[in-house]
Amino acid sequence: MGWNTYHQFVTELSPDFWPYENHITYVMTHREEASSEKIRFINEDLNEFVIKLKKEKGKNIWICGGANVVQQLMDEDLIDVYNVTIIPTILGSGVRLFKKGKNEIKLSLVKAKTYNGMIDAVYTRR
Repeated sequence: MGWNTYHQFVTELSPDFWPYENHITYVMTHREEASSEKIRFINEDLNEFVIKLKKEKGKNIWICGGANVVQQLMDEDLIDVYNVTIIPTILGSGVRLFKKGKNEIKLSLVKAKTYNGMIDAVYTRR
């Protein structure tokens, strides 16, 4: 995740409990922060870091929020599965989910579920 998403979690969304305790979280930032066993602050090229991470032993890499982080990975075709939650709120302004990218990315819907008035949709690349 990017710094803004991380900061929103620790100050607003979950200030008393880290919701990803069972996973290692990498926070992409230029800030000098002290890493812990579960939260690691990374200051390197995002795409190179993800390529390196994909080569390591383990399962999935999950990108949590951060339009800037997601867009950089989309531009280099490094995302295999898109899990998008649609929350029924019409904003007058805000941060775009996707910016103008380098390439068109065709997706196929794998599954969708609704709960609390929201829709979780999972897509893979076609």
